[in-house]
Amino acid sequence: MIHVTWQPGCYGNYVMQSIYAYSNLSNGTDIHIESTGSSHGFNIRNKFFIYDHSCSPTADVIISANCRHQLDYANNQLVKFFYNDIHNYVERSFPNYSMDSNGLWPHGSRWATREWISFWLVDALENAYGTIEGHFDTVDLFDDNVFPALINRLGLTMAVDNATMKLNQARWVEQQRFHNSQQRCELWIQDIRYQLSSDSPCQTLLDEAYVQHRLRQQGYEIRCDGLDVFPTNSRDLRELIYENSHTNN
Repeated sequence: MIHVTWQPGCYGNYVMQSIYAYSNLSNGTDIHIESTGSSHGFNIRNKFFIYDHSCSPTADVIISANCRHQLDYANNQLVKFFYNDIHNYVERSFPNYSMDSNGLWPHGSRWATREWISFWLVDALENAYGTIEGHFDTVDLFDDNVFPALINRLGLTMAVDNATMKLNQARWVEQQRFHNSQQRCELWIQDIRYQLSSDSPCQTLLDEAYVQHRLRQQGYEIRCDGLDVFPTNSRDLRELIYENSHTNN
């Protein structure tokens, strides 16, 4: 059994599926990706793999997070595993921040959920995706082909050629719509601050909460009471922000 470990949302199921498809463990080479970009449908993993989020240094394969992509991983987990159920995601992933434990916030309201998450999201992500010593990090899965060396290190035999792996990788990358979420939100925040016109990159409520938090860090608040529909462009959001020199979050 091969022990694979990763922080939530860091593509562990894709890695297991690729090890299986590209090595002598399998007779095929296909990689099956769900409509969300998920590889959770790789349902024979229990036959060959032990997998968890323990990030144990003794694991055979350790996938590490990258600090510039923490929001990406959160979006992956929210949509691919929790099917975009934000309350279930928060309660299971960050139980200390459950809205059920805070009677000041109207449960179920989208604007209030966003507001609540915006106060703690970045700190929670930094804690959840702290630095670990991995065999590779998630960016390598997009930029490189880690599998020949990985399969060889595991004592398995390569069963496919580079062209097949490259094609599968390109198809997988194309479906990872949350990759670079964090960087796209950061760029949009600069557009808002510097009077540039651009469309919102936000795909999830977590993206919206991240933007709200980062604006607050830079001294701006959003008039968010009742704002269930987040602005879709920088101009409209700019009209809702005001300077708050006393902000220290």
